[in-house]
Amino acid sequence: MGNYAQKLANMRSRRRGQESLAALGSMSFAADGTERFTEAYETRAKTDAIKYALGAMQELEAKYTRISIEEGNRVRDQLKSSLNSAGIQVAFEYQGSVPLNVHIRYASDIDLLVLHDGFVTLDRTGARATTYGTYFGNVLGEMLKLRSRCESILEQKFPAATVDKTGAKSIALSGGSLQRKVDVVPSHWHDTAAYQQSRAQHDREVKILNKDELAMITNRPFLHMHRIEEKDLRTTGGAKKAIRLLKTIRKDSSTEIQLTSYDIASLIWHLRDDALSKPYYLELSLVAEIQKYLQYLVENPGITNTLDVPDQSRKIIDVPAKLRSLSQLKAEVDTLAADLANEISPSYANNREIVHKRLMEAQIF
Repeated sequence: MGNYAQKLANMRSRRRGQESLAALGSMSFAADGTERFTEAYETRAKTDAIKYALGAMQELEAKYTRISIEEGNRVRDQLKSSLNSAGIQVAFEYQGSVPLNVHIRYASDIDLLVLHDGFVTLDRTGARATTYGTYFGNVLGEMLKLRSRCESILEQKFPAATVDKTGAKSIALSGGSLQRKVDVVPSHWHDTAAYQQSRAQHDREVKILNKDELAMITNRPFLHMHRIEEKDLRTTGGAKKAIRLLKTIRKDSSTEIQLTSYDIASLIWHLRDDALSKPYYLELSLVAEIQKYLQYLVENPGITNTLDVPDQSRKIIDVPAKLRSLSQLKAEVDTLAADLANEISPSYANNREIVHKRLMEAQIF
């Protein structure tokens, strides 16, 4: 049985920033005795494990996501003005958990792509390749220049903040007047054959500068986000609930689970749509479906090792440690599922079939 009172306190702290209350394992109360800052999921159940599972699935309050975007926009606007003044044309996009709305922390970092807009690289086999002009500059040289300028501008415009320039692919900006950490990622567009045909942004690649290796790294953030969004639409929100749940379980685990947020989203992308399509009052059945799915993945490593991430750039399980971590994640879900089943019905749920049945049938309004 997990310590769900503490897990709830930790989750509340992540979702609302109440670190002091989390440390005390309690909440504050208004003069009339009602609990302050109560979220909807907390009123749907009286027991801790059920509150924890329901809360872990829910999106953060929109105001916290909005602050992350606003802080990213502050950095964007300073970079745009200064870079344009220096004769460097740029475009900006966001990538990662925040724009995808699967983040689980009120103060989530945000990734800001700074895209050199003076040139693009392209797939010369594409249908529109002959319509592009020829660029005679040095792509790597221009990207190193962009990186250097970004570092200088951030130090100048945010003097009270910490500008960490050690990252090979990004510049980390935090502290000072910023309410969120912003990772600035120098990059440029690469127009694939698919993009030249569709003109859809999700088919467009991004090349990210790795300053340590003096190389450009291919990335497909918009295809990843597009496919997760499609999955979520098909499952009436179930996919993102499942992703947030597993990210929360990973965060609260007493063991280190070496699966990234990207890996977790990718695993859920492969779960059947019907297993994720649940009405809100059957949200606990998602735990049962995820438990069954993880059991299958752990018992069939030959199949699991073949699964690609949504943008097809690599295998999800690309190092042996991730397969071990998948087993650890499954064990955490097993524990949660059993504890939920025992809160639903006081009689002990002593086998997987009983646990599965109780969770599939439990209606929480």
